[in-house]
Amino acid sequence: MTLLFQCEGDTDGSMLQALRAALPEQQIRRWPDEVGRRDEIEQAVVWMPPEDFFDGLTHLTHIHLLAAGADQLLSHPGLPPSASLLRLEDAGMGDRMAEYVLYGVLHAQRRFGDLAEASRARRWARDIAVPPATEHRVGILGAGVLATLVARRLVANGYPVACWSRSEKSLPDGIRGYVGKQGLVSMLPHIDTLVCLLPLTEATHGILSAELFAKLRPGAYLINCARGGHLCETDLTAALDAGQLTGALLDVFQREPLPQAHPFWQDPRITVTPHLAAPSPVAGSIEQVAANVRAIACGGELSGIVDRSRGY
Repeated sequence: MTLLFQCEGDTDGSMLQALRAALPEQQIRRWPDEVGRRDEIEQAVVWMPPEDFFDGLTHLTHIHLLAAGADQLLSHPGLPPSASLLRLEDAGMGDRMAEYVLYGVLHAQRRFGDLAEASRARRWARDIAVPPATEHRVGILGAGVLATLVARRLVANGYPVACWSRSEKSLPDGIRGYVGKQGLVSMLPHIDTLVCLLPLTEATHGILSAELFAKLRPGAYLINCARGGHLCETDLTAALDAGQLTGALLDVFQREPLPQAHPFWQDPRITVTPHLAAPSPVAGSIEQVAANVRAIACGGELSGIVDRSRGY
């Protein structure tokens, strides 16, 4: 079996080396300098492949994505229609994401934004009331593997947590579930911090909008560490100016890197981080890809199968 590996971020070759060590029985070629005969390649391991990547890969049966989100691959103009797509389901990203979200929730609950503003003004702000974690309600848009891990961490730290999904999900004890359009309408008015962990699909594009913000409790806080396409950026600024939102922690943007002239850089109510909430660990990512490659060879069960019709 011949695999083609492409990952622009693997500058030191450590991921390719790990993949070859995990699959010594397979022929693994590196894109673009080791491609060779394209009609011999049966599987590809990719991260943000360029537009011409799939040209001539006429015998491609499976594509392994080195990320949890499949939206960028699904929008690729050259994506073969018949190839099966496999994404990472966790690979160690969950713990990192939980840390990131926990920081954001703590920032909102302990009112560190207000305290920072008081500090800049040299004001001894003993009047800023800080509610306990048990009174700061967190809503998570999403109820998949990552969202569930994040919810568990927040519950362990004393926060009441609810998860919303389009269809019914089985959630761990202590996490309330909301389902469908009516479920979202029911959940939002009770939320102090809203966390977006949804896959980016046609149905979820622009979900973080003025319409949604208006349904939240006044003064709510927003954390988006899913995809930039979920957020209507001008609606966020308007909600902050109106006091409907008090602040936001954003890790993802419609354009990345965030342009130097973008107003988010200058807004003290918004914390910008450079898409690092949950990087894919090399060992866990390669282990999951290698397990799927071996399963394909022997007809075993695959993980992370992408449903193209749903977008994840």
